[in-house]
Amino acid sequence: MLSETSAVKGYEKSAPEVAKEMEAEMNAIKQVTVANNRAPEVHVPEPEDYDTDLEEEKYPRCYTVPMEERPRVIYMRACHKFNLTPSSSFLKGLTSGVVKLNHQNLGPEGARAVALGLVLCETVSELHMSSNNIGQSGTKYLIDMLRENENISVLNLADNELQTYGAQLLCEMLNENDAIISLNVSGNNFKPQDAHLFHTMMSYYRCTLKELDLSHNDFGEYGGKLIGEAIGNNDTIETLNISWNGFGPNGAKAIAKGLEENSCLKVLDVSWNGLEDVGSEMIASAISANDVMVDLNISANRIGMKGLGLVLKALSSSKSIQSLNVSRNPITFEGPVVAVQTILEHPECGLQSIEFRDMCVPRQFLPILAKINEFKPQFKVKHGGYVIASDILHHSMEQRMETVLNDPMMRLLQYVHERKLRLADLFFQFDTDRSMTISEGEFVAGIKKAGIPMNDEQIQQLVENLDVDADGEIDFGELKLGEKKYLKRIEKIGAELPFGHKKSNSRPASKLSNARSRPASNTSRPASQMSARPMSNSSRKTERPKTVPDHLLQPRTKSDLAEELKKLTDSSSSESEGDT
Repeated sequence: MLSETSAVKGYEKSAPEVAKEMEAEMNAIKQVTVANNRAPEVHVPEPEDYDTDLEEEKYPRCYTVPMEERPRVIYMRACHKFNLTPSSSFLKGLTSGVVKLNHQNLGPEGARAVALGLVLCETVSELHMSSNNIGQSGTKYLIDMLRENENISVLNLADNELQTYGAQLLCEMLNENDAIISLNVSGNNFKPQDAHLFHTMMSYYRCTLKELDLSHNDFGEYGGKLIGEAIGNNDTIETLNISWNGFGPNGAKAIAKGLEENSCLKVLDVSWNGLEDVGSEMIASAISANDVMVDLNISANRIGMKGLGLVLKALSSSKSIQSLNVSRNPITFEGPVVAVQTILEHPECGLQSIEFRDMCVPRQFLPILAKINEFKPQFKVKHGGYVIASDILHHSMEQRMETVLNDPMMRLLQYVHERKLRLADLFFQFDTDRSMTISEGEFVAGIKKAGIPMNDEQIQQLVENLDVDADGEIDFGELKLGEKKYLKRIEKIGAELPFGHKKSNSRPASKLSNARSRPASNTSRPASQMSARPMSNSSRKTERPKTVPDHLLQPRTKSDLAEELKKLTDSSSSESEGDT
């Protein structure tokens, strides 16, 4: 193991030593400033050509730097000394408390300036410096700063090639600094032998970490065994990401054994580790045994249909697990069907969400999901679409229907219908000051007094939807318009209108009916210069013969019609007698 005094090539002074030198220099300036302020000041007007032989003061007159300004001053002096361009993100972070310097390629000297600026800082609680190529010397500067600063609780040093030297410094620092509760050191090329350092830190040191990210490293099966043992010994970490480490089935076995002994880990990500069916089943069985885990991610682990069934069977008895991610595994479209069928057969299972991001679901999946939602309304399956295109339309219509029916306006109209009220009655019920408008306060008070089942977020959403002109008040016209818009939304999705409302069959009047006629042009159309075309015989107007006699076209009186009717009846009776 490398000792703390082991020097890196080109490393002369530690960050606290340089910071103390700057602090001593600032104290000297402060003392002179105080002494100058104590001396009586006499304001004597001096001519422009006034000259003197008195010596100038040894120190120029200056002002005391406040404590909250010292980190900024030290950082600016360090940038000037190391010939660096100051980072505006760092200066903003000193005020907000969150320093975000990701992907800025600061290098070792940039990390040194940041470390010097944060030694005396009491306002920054989060430091994010991923992908900055800080190297071993930059890591040393930051670690020395963290030994002095106990205000930073979130540290992100991902993708900085810390390697073994950085892992050693980090683990030794965490033994002394108990303020850091979240650490991200993913993508730092840690090797299997480096797992010993983290094993020791997690197992025996005074570890106070709540979140740890060791993903995208190269621990392998050997490192997986050490990490698994450390999980069993640790009692503080609640969120652990160890994805992309190539643990394999043997490493999964050690991790499963550690999970059986662990009693605090709630979120675990072991994706992209090649666990296969056997390793995934062992981890799922261990989780169901400890009954603490809430979120499990085993995506991209070469889990087949058999492994999925074993995992779901193992988790079916767990009441604590709520989310499971099994995406990017060689599972056919029957996998989601098997998953929901298992949940349907084991209603005591605590799962509320299953994720199949890259997997399409067949038609038989939807009825099973609907049955589960009857006793688990919050249960959802995130998938990649549907095998049959018509199912996509059906699902889309169901989602639109669910959105419309869960609208707060629906509950307001339901209240009016159940109480056999008119919308005007509800308006006057809410308008307590009789101003013919309902303020936001009156609307909220009226909803709560009436006992309409809405939370504060839904009430605010309803107020924003009804207040069309955004003047902070709702008049009766806006309330009526809100009802009309909501009913029109229901008509669009083809659903039956609720509470006895009838669909409007009348089409709105055409806008063309009220349109003004086109004004006549002032300029006449020029006459054609061509000779007129002779008219054909067929196009000439000919008088057609009359097919109806003229006497039938003349108007006839009532008496004439009666007389003609009598003649017709007499003639018909005589004809009938002749036939007989």
